[in-house]
Amino acid sequence: MTDYRQSDVVAGSLQDLELVDRCIAALIEKDRLNHLGRFIQGLIHNVNGPLQNMSMLVEVLIRGQEKLENAGGDGSVASCADFGMLIQKQGKRLHQLSQQISALADMLRSFMVLHEIERNETEVDINLVLSKLAETFRSDLFFKHQVTLDLRLTKNLPLVRILGRHLIPALVHLFNNAVVAMKKTAEKRLVVESRLEEGIVRILLRDTGCGLQSEEVRQRCFDLFYSHWQPSEGDQTGEENHMGFGLYAARRLLEPYGIEVSLESADGETTAVVDIPIPFRE
Repeated sequence: MTDYRQSDVVAGSLQDLELVDRCIAALIEKDRLNHLGRFIQGLIHNVNGPLQNMSMLVEVLIRGQEKLENAGGDGSVASCADFGMLIQKQGKRLHQLSQQISALADMLRSFMVLHEIERNETEVDINLVLSKLAETFRSDLFFKHQVTLDLRLTKNLPLVRILGRHLIPALVHLFNNAVVAMKKTAEKRLVVESRLEEGIVRILLRDTGCGLQSEEVRQRCFDLFYSHWQPSEGDQTGEENHMGFGLYAARRLLEPYGIEVSLESADGETTAVVDIPIPFRE
């Protein structure tokens, strides 16, 4: 018979725990890249419309320019009037083109700001992250067209030294949970709030979604691979296959900083609460 000493068992257990930690760290990193991919997919979808509109406007502008070059040639009142109308139309078209370019630039700028915050290791402006996340989530058609967003951000919050690659994925999960919870509810409203309270910066995301059905669900929802949501019937995309990883990942990413992540439910609304202590552990 094989003689297993207690030290061997302990060493084996520690190796197993280390392997599990490495696997979870790899899952979190892959999950972060998955969110980036989803944002890029949404951006591509949203970019397509403005690009088509800009292409059509440019064609119309070119035709209008040709008409302008031929108008007003004889100096008559009628010719001058036609020339003035063409100038006016061209002005409107240029304004529309400018609006399309501006909307596209804002969308890309929000995405790039978040990307830079994730890459850098500087202090983070909580309000900037929340506002840019809200803008970037508009690449999701459901969020863009059906969810009413209410941003209530307290000014002059202190900067916090949290790695962006930890903070942003955690907040993405909380945003995403709120959005998914509202998919089948009549009212779809998300309130994103930041506050400065005694000793903490508090972030709240309050949604009018399906809520927490029981205290057991509230207690277990941060467990690894636990989900009380069922896949949507007939869904073939895989987007609604809830793996029970998001809330676990959010808490795991932020706990090393002494940050508490919790859920509260009252009056038909669910609130995700993120409490960042000041000063906090680094």
